[in-house]
Amino acid sequence: MEKVNIEKFNRQQLLLLALGAKTLLLFLLGQLLNVVEAKIELQWYMHDTPFNGPTPSSIPVTIYNASDFQEQVSSFLFGQIYVFDDPLTETTSLDSQLIGRARGLVSYVSQEEIVSFVSYTVTIQSGSYKGSTLNVQGAAPVNTSIRFYSINGGTGAFVCARGVLAEKIVTLFGPLNASAILSHEANLQPKCLAQDFKCNCMADKY
Repeated sequence: MEKVNIEKFNRQQLLLLALGAKTLLLFLLGQLLNVVEAKIELQWYMHDTPFNGPTPSSIPVTIYNASDFQEQVSSFLFGQIYVFDDPLTETTSLDSQLIGRARGLVSYVSQEEIVSFVSYTVTIQSGSYKGSTLNVQGAAPVNTSIRFYSINGGTGAFVCARGVLAEKIVTLFGPLNASAILSHEANLQPKCLAQDFKCNCMADKY
C-alpha cells in the first residue's frame, strides 16, 4: 500500500486556504469600493423666517411674547418649541430653483447654553431624487460655526440611508435677527449600503 506524503498534503491544503483567503479578501475589497462609490453629496439653502408677517415659515408651539425675546435668550430659550415648514433652494436667493422643503420641529433643550434639538423630514421636490425624503435629527449649540446632525433613513432613493448633515449660518436678518438663511451639506450613503449588508429594513423591496 502506497504511503501518503503527509507533509506534501499539508502544503497543498495551506496553498488552497491561502488562495481562498485571497479570493475572499479581493471580494470584500470590491464590496468596500462599491460602498464608497455609493456616497451621495447634496447641498441646498434653508430659509427660516419665524417673524415674516402673515406668512412665517416657522411658528412657536409654546406661546411667548416676541418683545420678550432678550429675556428668553437670557434663559437660553429653554422649553421653546417651533414647528417649521422651510423652503430649500439651490442658492441663497429665495427666488432660485426650489429643491424641496424641510418640515418638522425645533426645540431648545439646554439650561446651560442655547442648544437646539431638531427633528424634521426633507422632501425633495425637483431633480433626479424628486419624491424622495431624508430624516434629519440631532442637537447642537446655536453659537457653533458648524452644526452637525445625523441623517437616519428616508424614503424613495434614500431608504435606509445613513449620513451627516452640516449646517452653517449664511446670514441673519429681520426682527431680532431671528430669520436666517442656512447652508446645508448632506453626505450620505443611500439604500445600496443597506442592501450590501442585508440590513433588516428590507431596502431591496423598494
